[in-house]
Amino acid sequence: MAKSYFDGEAMSIILNLLPDGEEKANAIKEYIKEADEAGEAYYQLVWRYDYAYQAYFHGDPVSTIPIAAEYAKIYEENPHVLDNVPDNGGAESYLMITQMGLDNIVALPQIPMEQWEETMDNFHALVKRFNIGHRVYWWQLARFWQYIDKEKTFQYFQKFWKTGRDGLSDCRACERSYAVHMSLLAGDRKAADEYAKPLKAGRTNFCKDAPKLFRYYYLEDALDRGDLKEASVYANQLNVKMEKRIHDLSFFGAVIRCFAYTNMDKAVEKFQIGMKMVLGLWDQIKVYDFYKGAYVCFHELARTKDTIMLDLPKEFPLYQEDGNYNCSRLEQWFYGQACTIADKFDTRNKSSYFKDNIRLACACGR
Repeated sequence: MAKSYFDGEAMSIILNLLPDGEEKANAIKEYIKEADEAGEAYYQLVWRYDYAYQAYFHGDPVSTIPIAAEYAKIYEENPHVLDNVPDNGGAESYLMITQMGLDNIVALPQIPMEQWEETMDNFHALVKRFNIGHRVYWWQLARFWQYIDKEKTFQYFQKFWKTGRDGLSDCRACERSYAVHMSLLAGDRKAADEYAKPLKAGRTNFCKDAPKLFRYYYLEDALDRGDLKEASVYANQLNVKMEKRIHDLSFFGAVIRCFAYTNMDKAVEKFQIGMKMVLGLWDQIKVYDFYKGAYVCFHELARTKDTIMLDLPKEFPLYQEDGNYNCSRLEQWFYGQACTIADKFDTRNKSSYFKDNIRLACACGR
């Protein structure tokens, strides 16, 4: 039987007309199958990268892990197929999709540390091979070790900050947000505020996420310290900027956690929105952050009322057809789920970071 005609250029034009999100991701997945059947290595790579982008920024980020592995295999079998991509784009795409997969190993506690270390070694080999991504390499180390050893984390962060930027680097505003986070983690509020100055003054070009990131880090820090006054400022600012997408679930969790003390109606509203995105999610850090906020919400609600009417997905394990939910039961369920995830992470990481973190969940109510 003759092979069906394959026109990757025309198919790419169709993809570019689709909005970002699930529809586009599903279309790319089908096109990948056609490219695989046709043996078109260029489009096998380009569309896998596009799919990873959709998953990372508009879907479940952890699903980039297998697609990144497939990309690496095809690239190594066809090392020159992307040579004509401008500005070293082929090498950058290879390292970027590898980094997307690496990013998400952090969020899956069932993946052992040994696998993360092996993936980091492979990433470092690519960094040295193509001589790009050195700065990102140090950030990846700092990002993982933040849950294990604060001192080592800050050492990696300093190497990241001192290493020159290149085509693989995040936007400058995001990097400053990371610096705020690392400084707060180290207990250095003065340094955090210094890094944040151009962000707060609007003197740095922002990507879509940066205005949310640094506010989220300040919000979590204030909540953990029990400073509800400061937390409220950042929660209100972050609430305005949040979007109804999986990428923002950690932000939802922090805002719900604060609003549980300052604006319960809004806390419940945000909780119901988030529940439509969180169930079945692979990214366990996002699930943990959201469930921690939900636990605080129902911990506070249970103090004053027995039940509450909610519109929740049927997939929710405690789903009630009449929409009437017991607040104490919800509190216990979300606390139990958050603790289970925390235990899995701490076991994998051989640390007590998440166990210590969940103890601070209700710091503003003490």
